[in-house]
Amino acid sequence: MCDGVPKNGQQYPNQNPQGKHEPYENYGSDCVICGLPRAAMEGGSNLKLPIRAIASAITAVVALGVVGGGYFLFKSKFQSCPVGQQKVADVCVAINPTSTTPNNPAPPGTTAPTNSSGTFRTFAEVPNVPSLQVKYGGSTSFAPLRSLQIVGRITQAHPGYSLVYTEPTAGTKPGSGSGIRMLIDGMLTFAQSSRPLKQDEKSAAQAKNIILEEKAIAFDAIAIYINPQLSIPGLTTSQIKDIFTGKITNWNQVGGPNVPVTPISRDPQDGGTPEFFIEKALANEPFAPSVQPYMRDVTSSIQKVGKTPGGISYATASEVCNQNRIVSTVGISSVAGQPFIAPCTGVSVNQAELSKGAYPLTRQLYIVIKKDSGQDEQAGTAYANMLLSDEGQQIINSVGLIAIR
Repeated sequence: MCDGVPKNGQQYPNQNPQGKHEPYENYGSDCVICGLPRAAMEGGSNLKLPIRAIASAITAVVALGVVGGGYFLFKSKFQSCPVGQQKVADVCVAINPTSTTPNNPAPPGTTAPTNSSGTFRTFAEVPNVPSLQVKYGGSTSFAPLRSLQIVGRITQAHPGYSLVYTEPTAGTKPGSGSGIRMLIDGMLTFAQSSRPLKQDEKSAAQAKNIILEEKAIAFDAIAIYINPQLSIPGLTTSQIKDIFTGKITNWNQVGGPNVPVTPISRDPQDGGTPEFFIEKALANEPFAPSVQPYMRDVTSSIQKVGKTPGGISYATASEVCNQNRIVSTVGISSVAGQPFIAPCTGVSVNQAELSKGAYPLTRQLYIVIKKDSGQDEQAGTAYANMLLSDEGQQIINSVGLIAIR
C-alpha cells in the first residue's frame, strides 16, 4: 500500500506527484500513482508482492537507460519483473542499446526507415513525435504496457514526449469507457481501449466536433481464474456462460467439489473487458444477480476470488498468470470433448497456444486517437506507431499480450 509518503525515510526527487495521495494497493515494483519503489512503500520490509499495477508514467526514470552502464541496469530491471506487471519474467526480451537513428521528427523531404511491412523498426525511428506532456489512460488491460521501463524506453527515444498516466476523477472506475469519455472531454491526449468504439461514443464526440479513430495494436486473451482450493478439469464456454448467468450454482455440476459458485466481475458499464465478456462469453445475456456487487478493478477481483472458496472471475491473461499464489487459472474449450487450452504456463502467458487462434476468448486492443490535425492527433498516432513498430511488437509479446503483426 502506498500513500505517497516514503516509509524508509529517503527522498525520491523523481516521485510524481510529490507528496501524499490517496492510498493505493500496488502489485508491482513501483507505485502506480507516484512511482515510489516498493522499498519506499514498505519501509524495506519483505511483504508479499501485491497482484496488479496500473503503472504511472514517471519519465525522469529514463536516465537509467541513456548510456553505458545505465543501459545494462535498465535491461536488468526490465528482465527481472513478473509478467503482466511492471516487469517481465520468463519471457524477457533483450533491450537494444540506444539507437543512433535520428528520432524526432524525420527531416523534411525524407522518410523514416521502415521494415518490409511499412511499419517502423524502433521507437526512435517513428517520426512526427511532438514534444509535450501526453496524458493517457483507459483500459486496465493496458497495465503491462504502462510500466516505468516501457515508458522509459519511449522517452529515451523521444525525450520531449512525456507520458503521464491519468486516473479518472474520484468516484469513476478505470476502464475503456471512462478513458474514452475523458478523451472526448479533453482530459486525455489519447485513450487505451480493449474494445472498439461504440456508436454513442462516436456521436458524443461528433457533438463536440471531434472525430475519433481506433488503431489496433495487439491481441489479448481473457483468462478465467478461480479460488486455488478448487479443483476442476477445465470449463467449456457454455459452462462459463451458465456460471455467470446463474444456471450453474455449485462446482459439483462441472466436476468440482460440493461448493457454491460465487461469480465475480467488474461493472460492465465501466470496462471494456466485462463488456467483451458479456458479448463473447455470455452471448449478450446479462450477469446473474449473484455477480453483484461489482468489483472496482482487477486487483479487487483477484483478492475477492482468492478469499472466496467458490470464487471465479476473469481478466486479461497478462494480469493474472503470475498470481498463482493467490488464484488459479482454468483451461477452457469451445465445446465439450475438445482439449482444454490453458491461458497460462507457469507464471507466463501461454503465447505458444494463444497465438494459434484456437483459444475461445481473444480480442484486439486499441489506441483511440482524436483526429484534430493538432498535437493530440500527432501524439496518439506516434504512440500507436511505436507500439506497432518491431520494437513495440516485441515488447507486446514480452509482457504477455500477443503481437498483432
